[in-house]
Amino acid sequence: MTRFFRSPRLVLGMMAILIASCSPQAGDQASETTDASGLAQAPQRAQTPFTASETKMPEAMMGAHGADVGETWARKMIPHHQGALDMSEIVVRDGQDADIRRMAQKTIEMQTQDIAELRRWLDGRASGAVGLPPQGPFEPVEARMKEAMAAASGADADHLWARKMIAHHQGSLDMGRIVLDQTEDAEIRRMAQKTVEMQTGDIRELEAWLEAHPEPAAG
Repeated sequence: MTRFFRSPRLVLGMMAILIASCSPQAGDQASETTDASGLAQAPQRAQTPFTASETKMPEAMMGAHGADVGETWARKMIPHHQGALDMSEIVVRDGQDADIRRMAQKTIEMQTQDIAELRRWLDGRASGAVGLPPQGPFEPVEARMKEAMAAASGADADHLWARKMIAHHQGSLDMGRIVLDQTEDAEIRRMAQKTVEMQTGDIRELEAWLEAHPEPAAG
């Protein structure tokens, strides 16, 4: 009978390779690397006093659709205005600058009135149909506004609110212009035109405040 003799070192080396290949830790390490890579590619943004309002507003807007452009605009502007109202209440409570608090209070009063006006129009329309596709004419504007608001920064609540409101109001302007281009409904056009004019004035006022109140240099 022929006998085969293996070196003890060779046998031990083969056993080590077999054990390593069967070890569950190898798969876990690969998974951890993948997970770590995924997190690095999508870092979480810093939380601010406005984060909850910013998150709720675009979600509600994206889910709002109507039978046509005018009705869709009305349904989207209600959560849009509510977002500004919620963020402004934070500044009225916690803001330090008197002009910022005045602008925030004005925003609360105007957006409250606009929400009531939009709801009256929708109640009188008696339409429950959803005619526009999920990706309607407003979605690109909403995406840009959401990103611009999330990217806005500030050393304190006053500067942060001002920059976020500029991005928020620009969304109103862009959506209002779409309505003016695509609908003939006289009442919707009137409300859209009023929104464009009001938000244009608000943006100019906020930009002027930021220019007059530069943030201190870091360090």
